[in-house]
Amino acid sequence: MTSRAYSPVFQKLLEKRGLTDPRAIESFLHPDLSRLHDPFLMKNMREVKARLETAIHDKEKILIHGDYDADGVTGVAVMVKMLEKLGGDFITFLPERERDGYGVSEEAIRKAHQENVRLLVTIDCGITAREEIRLARSLGIEVIVIDHHRLPADDLPDTNFILNPLQEDCPYPFKDLSAAGLVFKLAQSMIGESAAEWLDLVAISTISDIAPLRGENRTLAKFGLQALGERKNVGIQCLAEIAKLKSVKIDTGHVGFVLGPRINAAGRMSSPDTALRLLLTPSKREAASLANILNEENKARQRQEREITREAIAKVERTVNFNKERVIVVDGREWHQGVIGIVASRLVEKYERPAIVISVAGGVGKGSGRSIKGFHLFNALRSCAGKLEEFGGHEQAAGLSILEKNIDGFRKSINEYAFANFDPAIMVKAVPIDLEIGLKDLTSVFIRELELMEPFGAGNPRPVFLTRRLQVKSGPRKVYGETYEVVVSGEGVNYSARINEKIMYRLAAGRPEMKYDLAYSVRTRVWDGIETLSLDAKEMKESPDRN
Repeated sequence: MTSRAYSPVFQKLLEKRGLTDPRAIESFLHPDLSRLHDPFLMKNMREVKARLETAIHDKEKILIHGDYDADGVTGVAVMVKMLEKLGGDFITFLPERERDGYGVSEEAIRKAHQENVRLLVTIDCGITAREEIRLARSLGIEVIVIDHHRLPADDLPDTNFILNPLQEDCPYPFKDLSAAGLVFKLAQSMIGESAAEWLDLVAISTISDIAPLRGENRTLAKFGLQALGERKNVGIQCLAEIAKLKSVKIDTGHVGFVLGPRINAAGRMSSPDTALRLLLTPSKREAASLANILNEENKARQRQEREITREAIAKVERTVNFNKERVIVVDGREWHQGVIGIVASRLVEKYERPAIVISVAGGVGKGSGRSIKGFHLFNALRSCAGKLEEFGGHEQAAGLSILEKNIDGFRKSINEYAFANFDPAIMVKAVPIDLEIGLKDLTSVFIRELELMEPFGAGNPRPVFLTRRLQVKSGPRKVYGETYEVVVSGEGVNYSARINEKIMYRLAAGRPEMKYDLAYSVRTRVWDGIETLSLDAKEMKESPDRN
């Protein structure tokens, strides 16, 4: 393989990210769909493929049972599109959060039996649904489980058709696929290269579920974002229009903060079927109507989120003793279950420690937790299993069910685990610096090289640079909300830098001649067709040396 030449500064950045081997650099910077792993390396892939082909050939009725979030909805959408192409006979079921709760629905299985369903396919759920799958099989329904979540500590469900690369004896090289990513691998095994036409849905799934953008996910997201930019899916096109997303180039931020939340809003506030219909409809008129519904539900979600966040913060300030509690556990009467995960994220941002938010109704609490780097939330919940009715999730995010009478005991137990298992130093938020450079290093060549590192996100954060002894030439000028803009200068070069309110007040208290050390990421912004480079400040402090 011929090694490409890159600028010295970019080479240093790659080295800091652990990329030194020319093959690894080439694979990372220039991903290629032809280098995706063989889907048949995944345990049970051949068996699942054969079972689906039999069901399609014999015209067996199939129930596709997904989850209510963006990962589950997009996973079901990919499965639907594949079965439509292959001529399968199917129906879909997405649970409503308030009515059905999380996971595989016993009621849906019984109804499927009445409708003569012979095969159940679970997507983004099922790996812990032993009782429900036992019920399905007792009713003569075979089950395929497609689920990327962590395996339960006890036995797996009783079926030979499980696609989950986390199984101990699964040789599949990449373990971090989203649910729609797993369905895509199945589609590859069924129809080959034409499965790539659904990568826009896979990208939404991967980014919305905060799956790490490395390895195979990086390739799927990169090509999926390109497909999103082409707006071939009528529903996504209408959703982008109503969200006023005009950019031709779609990045992870657009998915994470514009498209994903609107798709998620349906599952949070009402029925996820609205989002599924949007992704599947060929009708521009229907898509426009559905996109409008999702947009309004997203607004309602934002209102609920703001209200509950205010209540949760007030409760934290009133009741939490931070000297004794490293994990925030806060509960409220009938808080909307669709937004408590977002509220937990807000608490993590504010207090820089793990947070679990519980909505209580009828003596039962439904909780959602978010963590910080270095604290494994799922393992923490597992240590408190005796206090919980149900729990599941990942290192950084998890959900639980608990009796109201056990909340105080759970709060005590999880904090005992926290005191024994993680260093409080990780609660001090530090800005990670990739490289120290000068403003002169921000050449057009270097900026184009940085673009090769996209998409940025979990597992591949946008690089953060440090430049010392900069002078503030003008500002601050308010851009929007709590974001301001100043002009910084160094080495005879000027750039606009976006700062937050905290930095703005720090600058206002300083003297005009002060020099500052700036930690920042680089962004290219387009306004009226003109491309400009700006610096997004992560931290800005007075330079120690004032000479």
